[in-house]
Order: sequence, then C-alpha cells, then structure tokens
Amino acid sequence: MVFRSCLCSRKYQPLFTLYKLKPFYGPPKYPGILLSNPRPAPSTRHFTTTTHQLEKQKDTSFSETHPELFSVLTKKYTTKQAKSYYRRLSKQSPEQLADLLGSIAEARGYDRDLLRVTVDAAAYWPLPTIQRVLEIWNDQYLYLQLDILKSILLKKYVINRDIVPIINALPEKGALTNVMPFYNAALSKCRDLKEYQHLRLISTIMKERNMTPDTASYNILLRMRLDKEGADVPGLQMYDELVDEGAQPNHATFNTFIKHAIQRKEWDTLEQWLDLMKKQKIKPTPVTLRILFRALCVNPNQPDLSRAFDRVSAIVPLTKQEVFLNTGTSALLDQRKTSAATDLLKTTLGLKTKLSTYAYNLLLRALCQQGQIESAQHVLTSMITTDSIPEPDIVSFTTVIHGLIRHSDKIDLNQINALYDKLEQQDLRSNNVLQSVILYALVKSKDNNNLQKTRSLFDSIISNKNRAQLPVQHGDSPLSEINTYNMMMDFYFLHYHKSKTYKNQIPKQVFQLLNEAVEIKKLTPTLATMNIMVRGLAVLNKDLVAAEKVVELLKNKGVAMDEKTVWYLAKSAYRQGQISKARQFIDDFKLPITQSGLKELNRTLNKWDQQQQEPSPQ
Repeated sequence: MVFRSCLCSRKYQPLFTLYKLKPFYGPPKYPGILLSNPRPAPSTRHFTTTTHQLEKQKDTSFSETHPELFSVLTKKYTTKQAKSYYRRLSKQSPEQLADLLGSIAEARGYDRDLLRVTVDAAAYWPLPTIQRVLEIWNDQYLYLQLDILKSILLKKYVINRDIVPIINALPEKGALTNVMPFYNAALSKCRDLKEYQHLRLISTIMKERNMTPDTASYNILLRMRLDKEGADVPGLQMYDELVDEGAQPNHATFNTFIKHAIQRKEWDTLEQWLDLMKKQKIKPTPVTLRILFRALCVNPNQPDLSRAFDRVSAIVPLTKQEVFLNTGTSALLDQRKTSAATDLLKTTLGLKTKLSTYAYNLLLRALCQQGQIESAQHVLTSMITTDSIPEPDIVSFTTVIHGLIRHSDKIDLNQINALYDKLEQQDLRSNNVLQSVILYALVKSKDNNNLQKTRSLFDSIISNKNRAQLPVQHGDSPLSEINTYNMMMDFYFLHYHKSKTYKNQIPKQVFQLLNEAVEIKKLTPTLATMNIMVRGLAVLNKDLVAAEKVVELLKNKGVAMDEKTVWYLAKSAYRQGQISKARQFIDDFKLPITQSGLKELNRTLNKWDQQQQEPSPQ
C-alpha cells in the first residue's frame, strides 16, 4: 500500500510526487486510494434554456432591488467589502432582516450561497436579534435556522456555556426528519464539552415534546457512554448490548466504535468491526477511511491497523483529497512528527485544486514547529497579499505569533505588534487564545518591564472571559482561566526578582491572585500553579516555609508534587544549608528520579551522608 509504505519510510516524497493522488496508467493496484471515481456522463436536461432564462430574470430583478446583497451572494464583493456590508445590515431591525432573507429564500429556494451569506451576516447580529429572527421564521427556512444554530449559537455556547439560547432555538414541532438535526446538533455539542447536565435537559425537552430519538441521537448517547464506561466495558460487548436493546446501528455507530478502539489501541478488534459492518450490510465511508488514516500516520507499524486501512481503502473512493491529507498532517503534527507532516503537506500543496485556509494553517504550524519562523511569516504575508491562495484567519496569526514567542531567545514585542496590526487590517479581531499568547509573550519577554501594561492585559482577558464576541469567527475558544492566572503570578515573581526596587520582596499580588482563582472562583489549580508558586517563593525569594505551606494548600486541592516541585524545594533547602531538609524532600518522593538536576543533587547529598558517617581520623 503506497500510503503505508510512505509513512514507514523516510523516502515519502518521491512516492507522493509520483502519484499525486491521481489516476495513472497500468493496472489499478490501489483503486481505493489512488483512483478517483470517473464522473458520470452528464444527463440530458430538458428546457435548459427556459430554466436559465427564468433564473436570469430573477437575478436581474434581485440585483436591481438589492444590489449590495446581490454582490455578496455572487461573490463580486471582496471579503472586506462583504464584512462592511454585514455591519451595515446588522443595524436593521429583526423584522427587516427576517423579511429580507426570507423573501430571497422564497424566490431562490434552497441556495448554498444564500446559506453562506445568511450565516456570515448573522454572525454580526446581537443575540436578541438572532432569537427574534428565528422566532419570526418559526417553522420556515429550517435549513437557514439550522446553520445559524450550528455556526453561531453553538460556537457561542462553547465560550459562555449558556444553554438558554440553544433551548430557544430548538423547534417545538414539525416533522422529525426536519427538527431532529437541531436537537442532535445541540446534544452532540453538549457531549463534546462534557456538559452532561445540559445534555440531560435537552433529552427531557425532547420527551416533553414527543420527539423520538433517531439513530444519530443514539450515536451521540453512545459516545457519552463510551466516555464514561469505555475503559471498563469492551466495545464489542457494548455493541451487543445496544443491538439487544433494539438499536439500529449505522455507519456513524461503527465509526464511533472504531475510533474508540483506536484510542484504546485495541488493534486486533478493528477487522472484527469491519466484519460486523459487512454483516449488517453497512459500507465504510470516507470518515471511516480518515479515522484509520489518522491512526496509521502515527502508528505505521501496526499490522492489524494496516490491514484494516487497506481493506477500507479498497472500497471507499477518495473524493476529498485535501480533507484526507489534512487529517494525516494534523495527526503527525500533534505527535511532533514534523518532518513526515511536512512531506504530506507537500503533496497537499501539489493538488490542482483551491486549498482551504486550514491547509495553510497546518503549513504555518509545521514551519513554526521546525523553528522556521521567517518562512512562516513569508507564508502568512502571501496569504494576505496573494489572491490565488486563501486569506488568513485568526488561527493563522495566532500560530505565527506563538511561533515567534516559542522560538526566539529574545522576544521582539515590536514584531508581535506589527503582526497584530496586520491582523486588524484583515478585519479580524483578537480572541481568548491570541490574548493568552500575547500575555505569555509579555511574561517571557526580557525587555518587558511594564507591570502596569501586563496587568491591564490580564484584567482585560479575565473580565471578558465569558463574552461571546461578535462577529463569531473560526478559532474562538473558551479561556483557560487558571492558565491565565498562572502566567500572571509567574510574571509578578519574575518582575520583582529582576527589579532593583522590589528585589528580595515577595509580591503580595501572587497570593491575592491565588486566593481569587482557587478560593473565590473555585478554579481547579494545576501542577503548573504549584511549581510557579514553589519556584517563586523557595528559589527566587528563599522562603521555604511559605513554599511548603502553598504545597500543602494545593495538595488539599488535589494537586500532587512532581519531580520539578521536589527539585525546587530540595535545591532551596540545600542552598540554605538545610541538608537534612533537602534529603527529606527527596526521600519522601516515592517516584523514580529522572531529571539531571535532581539526580546530581541526590548524588551530592549521598556523598555528604557518607562523609558524615566516616569516622574522623585520630
């Protein structure tokens, strides 16, 4: 199999370059992967001219009455022009918006361009406007309503976890085939975020409204059950129980079980799942193929996995080459197998189709992982200035800025500011992820002595943590508050330690921040929280007593020490001449010692103990 042999060898590129994932002459040895299905001959269409004329008349009339909206629908406007139009449109009343988009839906029927424009426009609407428009539409234009739910309301829910707007958007009646996609989308997002209380609430509402769960609903509940019980109950046993209960499995059901088997490295069960699919007369899908390919990229030497992949690749046609390759690239980057990911990216970039922003974001990520920051900046600039490749999004800028910070001995804040200016020129806005990255840059920069500026950014991030900003954009994510507190506490320690004015003073603010995070907000402290506090108190400020008190406090919150914690404590005790204390810290740590610093200190203490035990010469 070409893909497997490529992944197992360092000579990937010649093979990928040779085949280019396109048909080749000779016997089709790898039909499932290398050969695209030939397009069927176009069927004869009657009354083509008449239909075309009618559509042209509609478009002509529409272009005269709504010229700007027509320009957006037909992609005559640039991205920046479209965004400017959406902002102006958002100032209209909900009734006007509902009437405008509804009348176009009536005239054009199901229209992908209208769907795109509606969702893009609705991203600029305040939440009450969205709710009112959906209320006015009632049981009309459900395909528009469903995409607003998925693309806007559920993205806001990821950030703010407010379930009320989701409940309000769920249809109260209608044919199950029309309304169940709404409920399933909400159930799936609650499951993904492990908001099981909200999931149960939606399930209760379904019962009250006599909404019968369909196969997709059962698959979502199956994934929840696997999350909770998957470590204890074998997947094949759970499948038998579901069938006994009368469930009707479909391809998504089997994809869920196959993915679960891969996560648990149950390679020997993969072909059993494929056998069960065949027995149920259910064919694998491109999703099945991508699940197996992703696993194969990072586990190329698993024979059971390879056989399962070969078996599916011989059945499933490769219809979306970029999506398929992106799956493997992402998996390799997650595992830090950057060289292999880069080779796969070269194949993606060689496809003779217009690529997505996601593919270029993977390229930026690969370059940054390799430390090729100048190349990453060049790619980002090309995305901004070159029409033939996709425009950057917030993820593109965040990736490059993060790369600058991670791979620079001296963080250049001016360079980061310049990139941030470019981001705003692209009509993008910051989000929790980018703000946290910039805060990290301020914390780690040796040139940043501006405590007030850093604290202002921290306060801004924390105060806006629950605000689902408009417009909704790809890359928006919930804020990890405890990580943000950790960075600010670390900055206070470092700032005071480097300062001539505050040197040898313990910043009171770190205790205020720790109390605010752990006691007031009830955030779960992390090991990083403990190690930042211990290093700051014991190593930088030589206050071993305060460090031990913080360790006990965080132990009671469920945080266990690691080797780095012991190293900070033992090193501080040794430097202060408390040899027995240093020995106690190491002896009380029951896990094996692997870090060189702690190993060396342990050897030094052992020599000290031997010297103390040797009899003195008379």
